Amino acid sequence: MKLYRNYRYRLYPTKEQKDLLDLHFFLSNQAWNSTLAMKMADLKENSSLPKAEKAYIKDKDIEKAMNNDLKARGFKPHSGIVQESFKVMKNSLAEFYKKRKSNPSTTIGFPKFKSSNEIEQSFHFKNQGVSWTNSYFKILKNKIKWDFHRELPQNHKLVGLVVKRTSDGKYYIILNISFDDDTIYEKTGVECAIDLNIGNIAVTDSKGKSKLIKLENFNKNKYSKTYRKLQQQLSKRYKERNFSKNTKKLQQKSNKMYTKIKNKKEDFYHKLSNQLTNEFDRITFEKLEIKKMKESKSTRLNRLISDISWNSLIEKTKYKSEMKNKIIREINPAYSSQRCSKCGFIHKNNRKSQSDFVCLECNFTENADINASRNLFDYDKWSPEQTTMIKHWNRPD
Repeated sequence: MKLYRNYRYRLYPTKEQKDLLDLHFFLSNQAWNSTLAMKMADLKENSSLPKAEKAYIKDKDIEKAMNNDLKARGFKPHSGIVQESFKVMKNSLAEFYKKRKSNPSTTIGFPKFKSSNEIEQSFHFKNQGVSWTNSYFKILKNKIKWDFHRELPQNHKLVGLVVKRTSDGKYYIILNISFDDDTIYEKTGVECAIDLNIGNIAVTDSKGKSKLIKLENFNKNKYSKTYRKLQQQLSKRYKERNFSKNTKKLQQKSNKMYTKIKNKKEDFYHKLSNQLTNEFDRITFEKLEIKKMKESKSTRLNRLISDISWNSLIEKTKYKSEMKNKIIREINPAYSSQRCSKCGFIHKNNRKSQSDFVCLECNFTENADINASRNLFDYDKWSPEQTTMIKHWNRPD
């Protein structure tokens, strides 16, 4: 099976190498902005013309004009970097117009101009002229020290790479690798369904076992007095348009705290998704409309939903299941929290609180999240009358 994976490694550039990478972050941004401006002008000019008279500028002409623009400003851009920047910009535009086909009025997703004043920067690079050992990665004719902590798969092929400076000021290189995976992963014969919640996830499997897996509160330090005070200081400085070196230091301090929390969350979800895909052959998730859920009037609830990042767990589980030849499905969770998993009776008052479920029909008592996960697992057994109550639902194959 042909697989594509990203492998990320920390870079440790010298002062001169940092300046070199920072220059190419800037040039990549300028190439993006220049080509985007030309594309927008071209689209605007052709928008009012009849279809037969539309004449868009060819990509090679836009790329040539962009290179001439950068050279006229005294820059000597690396051809691979500016070409990749243009390519990514075109892909972003294509993705936007693809979305707009289903929603003609949308403006969400249209590419924006990039700023080089931000700490977080990146550029894409072709897989030409690069090499590496366990000690260094050679790019732009420079051997940059790196932490080669993870071996690449056998018979891999480098498809492309991204050099990135994260919000905490650290440098990374991300290798996009393709490889053939012939590993045979054992089947367990066990399936499960998962109900997602703010503080935990409820898992019910085909052996009849149910359990709650506690989700760590990664953000407990994020809203501490220190963090809030730091955010207040930054807010005041930005309001006064104070962009001094001290402001930048405060921003980096805030970014470091956020990155530490993010890394802990990523590590936890990687381990949890690996555990789930090892234990179960088919995993059923509830398909949540997270954007709509965050439209709640409760600021606290919106913040908790954003912080817990359910999508992160789902996406990690999906790509690991693909690698291990497991099955993932997402089903509409409508009425799963109101339905009794024992007798099938549905009523909104069955759920007494966030954690308590008591059936008004048969007096069955259970943890509300466990009860919901059992309903998700048994969805295919719901009666026709109950399934017709669920709108906008397509039964999986």
